[in-house]
Amino acid sequence: MADVAYIDFQKAFDSVVHSKLCHKLKSYGVSGKLLDWVTDFLSNRVQAVRVNNKLSDFVPVRSGVPQGSVLGPVLFLLYINDIADLFGNGLSIKLFADDVKLYAVINDVTDTNNFQAGLDALNLWSVTWQLPISTQKCAVLHLGRHNAGYSYSVDSVSLPNVKEIVDLGITVDNNLRFSKHYRIIANKANQRASLILKTFVSREPLLLFKAFTVYVRPLLDYCSPVWAPVYKTDIELIERVQRRFTKRLRGFKYLSYSDRLILLNNADSLEQRRLKHDLTMIFKIMHNLICINFDDFFALNSFTITRGHDYKLVKPVCNNNARQFSFACRRIDIWNELPADVVSCNTVNTFKICINKLNFNKYLKVD
Repeated sequence: MADVAYIDFQKAFDSVVHSKLCHKLKSYGVSGKLLDWVTDFLSNRVQAVRVNNKLSDFVPVRSGVPQGSVLGPVLFLLYINDIADLFGNGLSIKLFADDVKLYAVINDVTDTNNFQAGLDALNLWSVTWQLPISTQKCAVLHLGRHNAGYSYSVDSVSLPNVKEIVDLGITVDNNLRFSKHYRIIANKANQRASLILKTFVSREPLLLFKAFTVYVRPLLDYCSPVWAPVYKTDIELIERVQRRFTKRLRGFKYLSYSDRLILLNNADSLEQRRLKHDLTMIFKIMHNLICINFDDFFALNSFTITRGHDYKLVKPVCNNNARQFSFACRRIDIWNELPADVVSCNTVNTFKICINKLNFNKYLKVD
């Protein structure tokens, strides 16, 4: 069981106090001309609003990092960087821009008290550094079938307990399932695909499919190693977007789905794309090409082998579907069956080229 608190700061990028930001820069060792330059960059800034040809009066900008600048996001990250030092007692934190996610394993009341203490420490930090927490946008997700669902608060305001939440664009529920996410992205993708067919004057299949790959497919690929479906109904729900679109192309109506993909420059099905994305992510983690700790997901098979490659992974024992179908488990068998020269490629691009030459049809669940 685990509890996850999603914390949102109120107007985060506009609330950074310049004097306190400069104080933090000093504590990080920024000094001399560089500190003077950043201080000058933040000082005496003004802003105005333009509507058509009318310009409002200029007003001073007394706080906030300059948005739209290259330096602005870096300064904000430096401002909130020490949040990670607030927590102990088994509490973990993840930061992305102005989003904070605090989580911990919850076994008893002591764990809940520690979790609440972590939220109190975060609230005290926000008051000290004048970066107020938007409590109405915060929520708590309780994971685990037998989770008691304890209530937590920030600044004496109770945080709502939710059954599902959007985490960096991915909708996940308290059972670590993504069923709603599948429906959301399928609906959005279908709407966008229909707009392509309505707005493009050209009926050239390759041109329209190119538009599909640019404007629609990213919706269906985004972070797929996190949420890739394993049940046939969910796989079909997402695949239907590309299936329907290709069938509506000129001259493709009476062709099979596989034949349509062949004519579209041997395009992959969405299911096959997700499989390749998973394998590529494993390759990156395996060869330290991404900032993800290998030991957090996988373990190398240390037994002597006479066949296969030296990068074979141990498939862990899974006690529930959430674990069995997670990224860390679902592709291990396929990875272990890859040829030795493929898993030992020197670059990611070479690996992608190699797996594009392999046939994965026996692993696919929809035609």
